Amino acid sequence: MTLLSTQSSDSVKTMAPKAHPLVLVHGLRNAHRWTDAFLRKCVEIWGSDRVFVVHLNRSEHLWSQPYEEGRAHFAGVLHQGAGCDTVERQYEYLRRKLELFEAHAGLTRPFDVIAHSMGGLVLRRYVRDHPEDVAAAVTLGTPYQGAPMARDFLWFGWMIGAGRAFHDLTPRFVREFVRQHPWPSRVPLYFVRGIHRGVSWGVGGELFIGTLYHFALRRPSDGLVPADNALCPDAQHLADLPGHNHLHLVSDPKVAELCASVLR
Repeated sequence: MTLLSTQSSDSVKTMAPKAHPLVLVHGLRNAHRWTDAFLRKCVEIWGSDRVFVVHLNRSEHLWSQPYEEGRAHFAGVLHQGAGCDTVERQYEYLRRKLELFEAHAGLTRPFDVIAHSMGGLVLRRYVRDHPEDVAAAVTLGTPYQGAPMARDFLWFGWMIGAGRAFHDLTPRFVREFVRQHPWPSRVPLYFVRGIHRGVSWGVGGELFIGTLYHFALRRPSDGLVPADNALCPDAQHLADLPGHNHLHLVSDPKVAELCASVLR
């Protein structure tokens, strides 16, 4: 088992400059969002004006956020309506946002990608049509074998306006999707799993419910995705992170450092 790097900030500063800019892709409903600490670490490592955050919704609003370390660029509106559609529709949002970044914010291709949860499946769909655009990628807590909770709580997904996304996260759908969308071997892909211990609330109680759900099944998980379901058949296993739940994967800046260690 690979553990989270304890790399210090001083060691991050000694990293060679990144050859490619960084694109960040969120997961289901954008409920678990990149924290300022995570984003600041990305800007520190990749540089000012070289970090691009996609929100997977219809909005084509472009905006920037200044940090002490530099500036990051965003496309779309920050709300939980992002990431509620099918993988195919979210792929179209991703493709359009990248075009906007390229035209108006200085994004160059190829780029590195860090994708969280369902965002890893959206990225896989993108790479099928645009393999030359991605230099390398890391996915965090992506359910490559599907998420059983999405199947068993599909009714709840429809209640909150994310039924199409829940459907595309069910094990039956995802396994067939991954089979039909093999990752190109020439593009390095790494995956990270959280291994949650204890009880957490999450954003709206989802991690509390998920922890109880997976405890009843006696399956280790990050609170939402069983560890076995986060195994990717065509990627390199970068790390298991004990003590990290699904939300920690996008909130802990040390996870950004870990991704940076392989995104060269």
